[in-house]
Amino acid sequence: MQAADKTSDQPKQVSLRHVREEDLPLLCRMASDLNWRGEFESTLMRSPQFMRKRFAEDGFSSEAAERLMVCDASSGAVIGSVSHFLAHRYSSAREIGWKIDDPALRGQGWGTAAARALVDYVFENFDINRLSCGMDPANLASRRIAEKVGFSYEGRLRGVLFLRGRHADGEMFGLLREEWQAARAQEAKASD
Repeated sequence: MQAADKTSDQPKQVSLRHVREEDLPLLCRMASDLNWRGEFESTLMRSPQFMRKRFAEDGFSSEAAERLMVCDASSGAVIGSVSHFLAHRYSSAREIGWKIDDPALRGQGWGTAAARALVDYVFENFDINRLSCGMDPANLASRRIAEKVGFSYEGRLRGVLFLRGRHADGEMFGLLREEWQAARAQEAKASD
């Protein structure tokens, strides 16, 4: 699965793939190195043993949740990860998230390309009608990514997040299959 970020000066090309054993050192670092986490991520650390056990159980891929690695399409280098998971026990809707690992690569269009690739992947491979994403209201970069990918602001959930020892509100964004299809058709028409 590949997607380009068409909103930056130099479009970023990414591909998605499943987690491999050679990714575990990076995932372990992300789970335990607070310096590589953004200010809007949990400070809850996971041990390397926890991460290896999880990989051994299902490779970070199950019906309930899936993590995929985001790679630079030209070099194959891992630059981040994306995930999707059941948003509600009573529906097939999925919630998504994205992360560019190296802080030096953030703000360059990689996150938008990664989120776009994930949205396409989920809608093309799962029989669902709705995707959502949630974030801290102060996370303006993620909000811009969500909007660029086609998500609409739907509201604020009070006190839903627990980050860095405090409860915070979360802003919710949603994207319906028909909206995604219309955007894809418009992109195809514009490229003709």
